[in-house]
Amino acid sequence: MFRHTSLGRWLVLPIALLCLASSNANATVINLTSAGGSGTTQAARDLFVNTDNQSTGTGVIQSFVRISGNTDAIEGYNTDARPLQYDENSSPTFTHSLQLSTVPIVTIGGVAYREFLLDINQTGTQPLLTLHELQIFMGNTGSPIGATKDAGTGTLSFGGQASLIYDLDGNSGGDSQIELNYNLNSGSGSGDMFAYIADSLFTGGTFVTLYSKFGPVQANNDGFEEWAVRTVDGGPPPVVPEPATIIAAFTGLPIGLLALRRRLRSRKDVTA
Repeated sequence: MFRHTSLGRWLVLPIALLCLASSNANATVINLTSAGGSGTTQAARDLFVNTDNQSTGTGVIQSFVRISGNTDAIEGYNTDARPLQYDENSSPTFTHSLQLSTVPIVTIGGVAYREFLLDINQTGTQPLLTLHELQIFMGNTGSPIGATKDAGTGTLSFGGQASLIYDLDGNSGGDSQIELNYNLNSGSGSGDMFAYIADSLFTGGTFVTLYSKFGPVQANNDGFEEWAVRTVDGGPPPVVPEPATIIAAFTGLPIGLLALRRRLRSRKDVTA
């Protein structure tokens, strides 16, 4: 039987996400902690989708940056340069340059996107993880290094080595983030999220540098996080709700919760 106490426990994350979003009008919190989730921070510029459970082994994907550490927040970017700057794995097998020509193009809703695959690792008992920063740069070198970070916004700068083309926080000074759930898939090697970034943004070079930061809202607690691109035809892209459907889902949330609360209250009155 569905209990009122269970309702409160399951509503903790949605309510926390709504409160966080309302505290910063320029911020978007994308909740991918449930199967079939999707969302965007900048319409027709980005789209984030839960993956289905699929193989991501050798010959299927090409890993280009692996990040790990024993701290609540970890960060890093792909490059051929050494020594590395943050929490990147130093093996050139897992952290190296990425040519734009190797990043697949996928068309969704009439928009052409470049597709990136994220695989996360958390404990089964604390499976949630926050993708707090995602920034993409274009340049003509595969070895950018020595990035400086803006203390206020967290935005990296590579000087003349690479130029920023995409920021999860947009150009509004917001602090957007994506909430992920490790338990939705079968563990390391199955993939957790597709990030689709508009193809029209990828100008000004031949090499892609992707910087990301995980935690500390939902903190890093186990293993590595890895970005990759698919190298063979993995079938059609995931089915993504139309933008109107996504908006309706969020606008309908308060109404649905209110109706559920009333139903529970009436049931309690009948049984009293």
